[in-house]
Amino acid sequence: MVEMESAKSVMEPVAWIFQMLTGLVMILLVTLHFYVTHMTSHEALKYAEVVSRVAEPEFKAMYAALLLVVSFHAFNGLRAILLDTTVGMRKKGAVSALTTLAFLLAFIYGLYLLFSI
Repeated sequence: MVEMESAKSVMEPVAWIFQMLTGLVMILLVTLHFYVTHMTSHEALKYAEVVSRVAEPEFKAMYAALLLVVSFHAFNGLRAILLDTTVGMRKKGAVSALTTLAFLLAFIYGLYLLFSI
């Protein structure tokens, strides 16, 4: 029988540190996103304005960084949750491989959508 452990002990130290760091970076990037999109202008945004703003290289870089951090944080957290289960601990390699693959697919698809604008 597999003994259950807490998420901190299940996750390797590096994965746990990255989970904490990406959480902090997300706070900064989401705050920046809310400031730029909601605080700089109080009038209703039009689709053309949003598309032209997102087409700027600085915004693409910020949103690509946000996409990377959120995707990693989400799938690393999902990995930790799955490893907290009995089945997850028995299939640790498969869980890690599948969550890594899901992270990469989500990130690459998000980049494709971001840079197709």
